[in-house]
Amino acid sequence: MGTTDQGRPKIAYLGPAASYSHQAALACFSKDENDLEPQSSIKDVFASIQSSNTAYGVVPFENSTYGTVVFTLDLLVDRKSNYPDLLVSGELYLPVHHCLVGYPSKTPSRDHASGLHNQIQANTTPHRSPKSMENLEHISTIYSHPAAFGQCEDFLSHYLQGAKKHEVSSTSKAAEIVAQEGSDGKSAAISSSLAAEVHGLKILAEGIEDKDDNSTRFFILKHRRLSDEAASLLPRVPSADGEGDAEKKWKTLISFTLPHQPSGTLADALQVFKERGLNLTSIHSRPSLEHAWHYVFLIEVQGSWEREMVGRAMKEVGDEGQGKREGEGGNGGVMDQALEELGRRTKGWKWLGSWIDRAESGG
Repeated sequence: MGTTDQGRPKIAYLGPAASYSHQAALACFSKDENDLEPQSSIKDVFASIQSSNTAYGVVPFENSTYGTVVFTLDLLVDRKSNYPDLLVSGELYLPVHHCLVGYPSKTPSRDHASGLHNQIQANTTPHRSPKSMENLEHISTIYSHPAAFGQCEDFLSHYLQGAKKHEVSSTSKAAEIVAQEGSDGKSAAISSSLAAEVHGLKILAEGIEDKDDNSTRFFILKHRRLSDEAASLLPRVPSADGEGDAEKKWKTLISFTLPHQPSGTLADALQVFKERGLNLTSIHSRPSLEHAWHYVFLIEVQGSWEREMVGRAMKEVGDEGQGKREGEGGNGGVMDQALEELGRRTKGWKWLGSWIDRAESGG
């Protein structure tokens, strides 16, 4: 499943090469042991795993500055059940430092410090200045991913306020477009320094993100059958400590919808976790499209439903033929109990994966 003819796992990521998703994939999967395959969109990454064309996929889920990547969130909601077999199996936090890349101006700036001819002067200064900056007076168009624009609003509003912004599928695609326009072009891209190197572009401004601690959390996706067929292919997500997986905290992603009932149904649903001491680390909502103002909720809960189910299965095998005492091999652990009760308080829920909490483990 999802391997080359030589048996090498194939890994899908949002391309082209040198995108932040590519860098995240390289941090998780050795290119000496895996084939990394760029995809044109996040949707294509999901489709490649669902069809078993690739073993794993790496997609951005949320940014510390800009928030959730809606494209990924909608695909996880999966309103039309196009991706019923996809699970989140891991996560990676990647520091993201943006650059404005392109071709240098052929006209020297009168004042290098204000290589800012194109920018409309403001009464205030940006919250943080770029690490370095060239003359930008020739830049009239900027390409990038919507999330990258959102992470660099301060820089753009102060230094390139008059430039037109064009959204594209990824930051590396933006760099590719600028490179294709040639050195006579008046465009630039917000992307990584690696993308600038790959496409032969110059870094016109470095460190243009609004927050110096800017980072993106990526999800590692797999087909739900992969754990049974290819357990040896688990990704090598880096960790800052040497503890075994069993000692680390886990997260579980659940989606659910609510019936149309009197107020308080969402609070009642979430209460099942509090009652059992399970901490919620995030909650998101998207329109269900069933009817107006009806939503699908996605929550992350500390704990692993998958590990509870494995433990329950092993226990049932061990108890076979010996009979079971009341309460044994039934509802499983606290996560299983919470989800059983969640089913009674909602229209339905879906398990979307369990993985090691890298925010806790330092990975």
